[in-house]
Amino acid sequence: MFTAKEIAYLNLQRVGRLATVDSKGHPHVVPTGFRLDANNGTLQIGAADTPGRGQKRLYLTHMRANPYVAFVIDDVVTQPQWAPRGVSVRGRAQIHPDGGQQLGPGFGPLWTEIVPESISSWGLDTGTYDPPHFRKVAGND
Repeated sequence: MFTAKEIAYLNLQRVGRLATVDSKGHPHVVPTGFRLDANNGTLQIGAADTPGRGQKRLYLTHMRANPYVAFVIDDVVTQPQWAPRGVSVRGRAQIHPDGGQQLGPGFGPLWTEIVPESISSWGLDTGTYDPPHFRKVAGND
């Protein structure tokens, strides 16, 4: 599902931006940590083990209303020249009530898994300014 270069890149990154839409169609973007589960081809996002509302709790409310999300991980290499690169994933979010502690210290039981329906990358499998490498994920049409 992810190419070898995308997997290598995602394993080096720690933060991405999660885009959700509320029940009225209003978009919302929040930066959040993530982990790649290369075996399942999914992205995993934990929720901090602290009660309360805030930006990260808001995206959970949005995903319950509309489970389709986008997640972007990108950066810029500046040497020897300026070169943007990244991966964009669109898919369905699945909220899991248990097991989030496995994602790392400070995480509570609640976690989210993003199952890709399409993946786009640039600057990894393509030249810096070539069109992105876009593909739909088999089985998720």
